[in-house]
Amino acid sequence: MDFGFPAAVCIACLWGDGELLLQCLAVCMLHETGHGLAMWLTRAGIREIRFHAAGMQMVTHTACLTRLQRLCISLSGPAVNLLMAALLYRTRPETALLHLCMGGFNLLPFRVLDGGTALRCLTEDSNTAETLLHVLALLCAALGMGVLWYCGVRNPVLYLMAGYLAVAELR
Repeated sequence: MDFGFPAAVCIACLWGDGELLLQCLAVCMLHETGHGLAMWLTRAGIREIRFHAAGMQMVTHTACLTRLQRLCISLSGPAVNLLMAALLYRTRPETALLHLCMGGFNLLPFRVLDGGTALRCLTEDSNTAETLLHVLALLCAALGMGVLWYCGVRNPVLYLMAGYLAVAELR
């Protein structure tokens, strides 16, 4: 666990609704449970669980996995969130929306997110594809920030996250 995780939790507690924070943490845990289940099913094992300011992350031993196994592991977290969103849509629409946002966000094409990992599994043998994925991710960040600004969203955390994703993509 790095310093950013408890700091982000403390800031969130001071900033807003504690119940919403607990729901968000539960949504994150279910997301990571999806990855953990896929790791168990593929016999990949869990090497470590990381907690950082941007959330949680399960890490596995990828060297012995096939491309299809890595693809399934990367898509299993968002799949759990999208399934939960569908199941909770009628009875708990607010929680369903959290799951939908978590699943959709993690499917973005950034290297540090599940969508970027999945795209890289599909295109890992091509240098041209890697360059195109970088461009796609950077365009996605710029477009996302533009849409947020146009819609009147002035939440600095969202802009910081988009900036972080763009910088992480350039590394």
